[in-house]
Formats: sequence, C-alpha cells, structure tokens
Amino acid sequence: MTASDADGDDLPVIRPVSSRERETLRTTRIAGIDGPLAELARVPRIRAHDAIETARGEGFEALQRMPVAELLDRLATAGALFLGEGAPASATAGSLPPFETYRRRVTESTGLPAGLVETSAHWLAFGLRHAAESLRAQSPTGRLDVYDEPAYERERTVGLAFAPRVRILGAMMPANDPTVYAWPALAIAMKIPIALRPSDRDPFTAVRLGRALLEAGVPESAVHVLPGDRSLGETICQEADHAMAFGGEEAVAGFEDDPSVETYGPGESVAILGRKPTARELDTLARGVCRAGGRACFNLTRIVATGDCDPDVVANGLAERLLEADVGPLHDEHTDVPGFPDRETAVRIDGAITAREGVDVTAEMGDRSSRLFDPEDAPRLLPTVLRTDKLVPEFPFPFVGVTRRDREELPKCLRGAYLAVVIGEETIERRVVRSPAIRKVYAGGYPASVDLRETHETYLASFLYSTTTYDPA
Repeated sequence: MTASDADGDDLPVIRPVSSRERETLRTTRIAGIDGPLAELARVPRIRAHDAIETARGEGFEALQRMPVAELLDRLATAGALFLGEGAPASATAGSLPPFETYRRRVTESTGLPAGLVETSAHWLAFGLRHAAESLRAQSPTGRLDVYDEPAYERERTVGLAFAPRVRILGAMMPANDPTVYAWPALAIAMKIPIALRPSDRDPFTAVRLGRALLEAGVPESAVHVLPGDRSLGETICQEADHAMAFGGEEAVAGFEDDPSVETYGPGESVAILGRKPTARELDTLARGVCRAGGRACFNLTRIVATGDCDPDVVANGLAERLLEADVGPLHDEHTDVPGFPDRETAVRIDGAITAREGVDVTAEMGDRSSRLFDPEDAPRLLPTVLRTDKLVPEFPFPFVGVTRRDREELPKCLRGAYLAVVIGEETIERRVVRSPAIRKVYAGGYPASVDLRETHETYLASFLYSTTTYDPA
C-alpha cells in the first residue's frame, strides 16, 4: 500500500506489526539522502496500551506453551527470512521486501554505508540462528531445559526454579546499528513477548524483523512493533513489565532512576594503555574506532595513556590507520565512513569538535583543511583523532580522543564505559573489572567480534527471569 507525496510519487507505507493494529490514521515521512523514502504509520497511545495487554496475556501464554527447541527453530528461520534467504516450507507466504530494498532504505535513511548495513544484518541473523548458545550462557544450569521446566537442583539438595519475572519486555530502540535488535529478539526464545518502538530514522529493521518472526511461526500476539513519536516509546517503557531504552544522554535521561528500565547509551567505550602498543594492538584499537561506522556503543571513543605510554605516539599511530578509511559512495560495499542525511547535524558536530581544546592529528597528518566533506550523496565527517587533555564525548562517526591520566586516577575519572580495553596495566585491569560502572573488559586488544554469549552490559535473563526456591512434593 502506498501514499502519494507532494510531487505525486508513490511512497510505501511502513505499517506496525501488531495483532490488534488494523488501521492507522496518521503517518510521517521518512527522509533519505536522495529524497523521501516512505510514509511511516504512527500508532496512537491507546493502541500501544492494547498491544501491551495482548502481549502480557495471550502472547505470554502462547509462548509458554511452546517448547524452547521449537522457538529456537523459528528464530533461526526468522534469521534466514530477514536476509531474504530461502525459507523452509513451514514459513508462511512472504511479505518482506527484497533484502536489497531493505539495505538501500537503511543506508539512505541513516547514512550507514551499505557494506556496514549488510554486515550488521548478518550479525543480527547470526544472533537469531545461534540463539541457543546465548540462552545456554544465561541459563543457571548451562542447559536449555530450564526454559521449559524451570525446576532444577543445586548441590543435590537445594531445590530451585528459574522462572519468568515479567510477562512482556518493552523497548525503545535506536537507529545506529541493526545488530542491536538481536537482544530483544532473544526474549522471544526465552518465552517473553516484546513490544518495540523503533527509531523514526530506521523503522525498517524493526518492521522487517517483526514480520520475519511472524512468518517463521512465532505467535502474532507475542510480537509488536509500534512506530510513533518519542512519547510513545516512553509509554511502552513505562507500561511494560520491564523495558530497554537505547540512545544518547537525552533519550535515556528520563529512565536513569527507574529500576524497571535498562538504559543503554552513550557507550563512551575506552582503551587504557600502560605501555607503547604494538602494531597489532594499534590495529585492533583503530578497528575499535571505525567499526560500525563509529556509531555503535562498543566503538572506542577514548584512548587513555598512562605510565610509560606516550599519548602523542598513540595518536599518530591511530591517525595513520584512520586516514586509510574508505570515504566512497554510501551504496558502495567498501565504504567505511557514514554520512549524515541531515547536514545541520554534521555541521553542529563539526563545530563542537572544533571548539574543543586539542589538536586534530588526522587533519595535520592528512594535510586536510576541513573535517566536513560534501560528496554528491551525503555530507561526511572524516575520521578524526583528537589529541587533547580532556576526555571527549561520543560522536556518531569514526572519532576518538587521546588523553593522558595518572594511574591513580583510573578508572574513577572515566565515570563509566560500556567497554574497556586494557593493555600493559594488570593492576588497572583488575580495578576496571571490579568497577560497577564498566560493563565489559578485554585485555590485550580490542575484540575481533561481539560474542552474543557475552553480556550486553548485563544478561537479558537477569531481568526477565529470577531464581526462586522450589521444593516439589
């Protein structure tokens, strides 16, 4: 179904995925780098309330009746459908647009290069296909049977149960990286329904995932994708039994004191170096800055030198590597640097970096006069290494600040980080591991990949399930 824009061109209508959603009166236009992309339906608040109640009742009971092995098979099928791959006969007739259409829309609406969209989509599908490994990692016994029969024994005498503590998970989702949808999707495998409010910038990933789950045979009462403004996302987070809220400081600020909402962002991930890094270690750090176009929570934002480590040497080494990033067309699969569909955003970020104290090492080394670059498709901010005495904030492109701090200040001066890499400082490494403000710690270099068996700040099961005493007759 389409709607006509002001020029008379037909635009697709991106509709909610919800068993109780039949008509939507209002839509908003999704802008892209080459013009409007689609009309996005807006879900009224009362419809979101109805969807949550449906999920909490019918959806929860429907998932509880399904064996976990069957749900895992259906998630794997959904992963194949998401990528547009051949689906088994058990899947219903397809309603998903071709994968190439999906990839193009996400690139044009977010500015994320096509190759990075495809990589992230494959990681999302990988997470669905290998959901069993993630569920085992989060099981108190390391087995899957506790999701079907919660009773288990510890030390042969203590009777316990691993039981759901919520009947629905809500989420206010970001537009930075499609991979992040793997985490709420895992809730379905854990027999917990979901209600997602996607970002207006990228509703395509959420709707495609929702439809893939339904076509794979997940009960429609358990899957709800509800586009709407930010207040609708806040409503979902408030009315759901537990929720996840992704975004920058402003987006998550309202939930920081709410124990029923897990907040994610900004990541401000950091590397702490106690000695001169090797060439291989510098390669991993550069990958940490550039990965996912610099827009994910696990991207390195801050490099902190301490002890015998010279920050100028580190900044120069990183700049050499970041200058090799490909700044080709956004639809080219080899392009590394994202664009900004809204030029004002790029100008504002460029001004904020220019106003900070420090030296743009990439500009000096690359002999460039401007960080802001205007190719034919969309404005870019060229990869930047800032040598500065102050810790930098996070920006949505390959950007990192290199600073120096005394050992005694670390890790307290960081305030927190999603991910920390520690090289050459075993004492600080132990301090970082013990810090409740830093969620993931890697020693020796930035990790080659994100393992979905690891925590994403914390395990999903830690707030969807609880361990209770159970002594059956």
